[in-house]
Amino acid sequence: MSFARLIAPIFVLLLSLAATGRLVAQESSEQTANAAADNTADSSTDASNGDTEQGADSSIAPQPASPGQPDLDEATRLKLTATDGREIGRVIDLLNSAIKKGLDKENEAFAKQMLASTYMERGAAVGAIALEQAVAQPSRTAGWTQLRAIALADLRKAVELDPAEYDGWIMIGQLNLLPQGDLEAAENAFTQVIDGKEVDDELRAKAHIRRAVMRDDQAAKLADLTGAVEADPDNVEYRLLRARQHFATEAYKESLADVDEALQMVPDNYATHELRGLVLLALDRAEDALAAFDQATELNAKAVTPYLRRAELYGRLGDMQRGIDQASKAIELNNDSPLGYLLRSDLYLRNNQAEKALADADKALESTPGLVQAYWMKARVFDELGRTADAMDQLQELADGLPPQVELNLQIAIYALQLEMPRRAIAALDRAINVDPENAMLYRFRGDSNLNIGQHRAAIDNYEKALELDPEDSGLLNNFAWTLATSPDAEVRDGKRALELATEACELTDYNTAHILSTLAAAYAEAGDFETAKKWAQKAVDLNDEDNGPQIAEELASYERGQPVRESQMLDSGERDDAESLADNSDSKPSDELEKTQSSTPAPRRSIDF
Repeated sequence: MSFARLIAPIFVLLLSLAATGRLVAQESSEQTANAAADNTADSSTDASNGDTEQGADSSIAPQPASPGQPDLDEATRLKLTATDGREIGRVIDLLNSAIKKGLDKENEAFAKQMLASTYMERGAAVGAIALEQAVAQPSRTAGWTQLRAIALADLRKAVELDPAEYDGWIMIGQLNLLPQGDLEAAENAFTQVIDGKEVDDELRAKAHIRRAVMRDDQAAKLADLTGAVEADPDNVEYRLLRARQHFATEAYKESLADVDEALQMVPDNYATHELRGLVLLALDRAEDALAAFDQATELNAKAVTPYLRRAELYGRLGDMQRGIDQASKAIELNNDSPLGYLLRSDLYLRNNQAEKALADADKALESTPGLVQAYWMKARVFDELGRTADAMDQLQELADGLPPQVELNLQIAIYALQLEMPRRAIAALDRAINVDPENAMLYRFRGDSNLNIGQHRAAIDNYEKALELDPEDSGLLNNFAWTLATSPDAEVRDGKRALELATEACELTDYNTAHILSTLAAAYAEAGDFETAKKWAQKAVDLNDEDNGPQIAEELASYERGQPVRESQMLDSGERDDAESLADNSDSKPSDELEKTQSSTPAPRRSIDF
C-alpha cells in the first residue's frame, strides 16, 4: 500500500526549527574539517623535513569527526519534502545509517529524536487506518492483521527511541485492545502514560479511561475512572462513566453525586436525566425518578427509552395500566423495537390480560426472530393460561437452538415435573448438570425425578451430591429422608439416617410444615417407633395442609395399624397413550427397561418440594 494518500509532509515546523541548527552544525563541521586540513598540511611540511618514518605516518588519510553526517544531512533535506511512504522510508533508512556510521553527541541526539518522530508519524498514520477499519475476526483478515503489525512495529521503535512519545504509547494500547491483541502490552502502554512525567492532563486522563476498560477488578476500574476525572475534571463523559461504574457496583449515592455534577456541567442532556432517574429508582425515590424521566422527555420528546423507564416504574408501583400506556407510546415512536412489546407483554400479563400479552410476545419475535426473552415471555404466558405443555415446548424450542443453559433446562425440568413427566425432566437436568456440575438444586431435582419413577438408588446418589453442595436445604433434607424411610428397596432404606435428616429439616422449618413433619413420622415408623410416628403424623394432620392433608391422614392410619409407609413408582405421563412420546422430546431414547412401569400408583406429590 502506498502511503502517498496517507501522509502529508511531516515535521515541517520541527525541521524548520532544526534547519538553523543543522546549518550551524554544518558550518562548525566545515570549520573543523578546514582546521584538520590545515593541520594535515603543516604536518606534511614538517614531515618533508623530518625522518622517513614521520613521512610515512603522514600518508594515512584523516578520519572525519562524524562519518554519518552526510546521511543525516540528506535525511534532513528529504524530510522537508517527503510526501509518500517510499520517501518517508528513505528518511528512516538514512537516519538509521547516520546513527550506525557515527555522529557527534549533539547530532546523534538530534538524529534519534528525528527518527523517533518519523517512526511515530508513520506508525500513527497506519495505526489510524487499522483502528478505523477494525475487524471482529483478525485471523480471517490477513490484510488488516498485517496493517496493525506494521503500525505497532513503527510505534514500538518510536517509544523505544523516545519513551516520552506518549501519543505513541496511547496508540499501542488502543491497537492491542482490538481482537487478538496483546492485552498485557496494552495495559503496559497505558501505564507508561499514566506514570509518565510531564504528560498532558487530557492524555493522562485518556490513558486512565482506556485502562479502566480492561479492568476486571471493580475497585481498580473505579480507581482509573477517578484518575481520569481528576486529570480532566471538565470532561463530562468521564464523570458519567464513573457514575455508571458506581451504579453497577450499587454505590448509588456516589453515582447520584457524579450525575448531578455532570448536569451542572451540561444541564440539557436528556440521557443524563434518564440516568439520574435510574439512580433515584435504585435509591427507592420513585417520585423523583419519575420527575427525572419526565425531564428527559421534555428535552427529547422522540427518545424512546424514557417512556420505557416510566412503563417499568409504573409496573413496580403496581399501576399496570399507566405502565401499559407508557409502553404503548414507546411502541408508537419505534414499532420495530422488541423492547416495548416485551415490556408491554409483561405488564399485560400482570394485569390479567394474558391473550394481549401473548400477542405482544409474538410481535417481539416478529421484530427480532430468535429473541430469547420473547420465548421466555411466551412460556410465562402459556403457563399462566394453564397451557404448561405449550410453555415447556416453547422453552424446548429455544433450548434446541442454543448451547445448553442451566436456567433454561431447569425450567424445562420443572414444567416436566408439573406435567408428571420425570423422564423428560431428567433429560433436561442432565444437560444442565453438564454445564454446572456444582449446582445443588440440579442434583436435588434430578433426585426428585428419579424418586417419582422408582429409581430410588439413583435418587439417593443425587441427594448425596446435592447435600454435599447445600447441607441446609430443608426441601432436600426432607426428600432425602423420605426416600431413606419409605423406599421399597430394603438396601436403600436407612431409618437411622432418615431420622437424622428429617429432624434437621424440621428444625430448619420450625416444626411447622406439614409434609416435613410427616416425613419425620415416616422415619420413626421405619425405625420401629410407631407411637412417636403417630404423634408427628397427627401434628402434621392438625396443620390442615390442603394439598397433602388426605395423604398424611392415610399415613397416620398406616402407623396405627403398625405398618410403615412405602414409596411407589408413578407412571410417567410420557408413557401414556395420550401423551407426547418421550423419544420425540429428548436427546436420546430411554432403554426398554426404563420404560417399564412397576406400579401405576403415583409417588406422593409432596416429595417434589419446589
